[in-house]
Amino acid sequence: MPAFVPSVVTTSSTSFLQARRRVLQGYREWYRAGPWICENYGLEITSDVVRRRIRAEYNKFAGVADLQTIDLLIYKGRTEYEETLNFWKQKTHIMRFFDEPSRIQKKPTDFLGRFYAGRD
Repeated sequence: MPAFVPSVVTTSSTSFLQARRRVLQGYREWYRAGPWICENYGLEITSDVVRRRIRAEYNKFAGVADLQTIDLLIYKGRTEYEETLNFWKQKTHIMRFFDEPSRIQKKPTDFLGRFYAGRD
């Protein structure tokens, strides 16, 4: 795994096939970097946990059908990848990525639930 990743280049996909290739390329890069991230950031989690979380993040956006939105997500993913591998993040930033799904709480939908939560 290189210690330096070149800067992100913004490009627009001309077709869904090209966007799919770029998404899969980004996924493979993240997947291969999982063990390297665990080792170099000194994480107390295994590379399998890292890879599962990466897969969950990609699956979260699997239903996106707009080409411009896909390009934006590719750009954001590549930026995160660059920041992670170039050590522009701290260990706490990485660990926060793994805490996110458990911290998400359902918002109350009924009147009293919103009232008690301090919402309108």
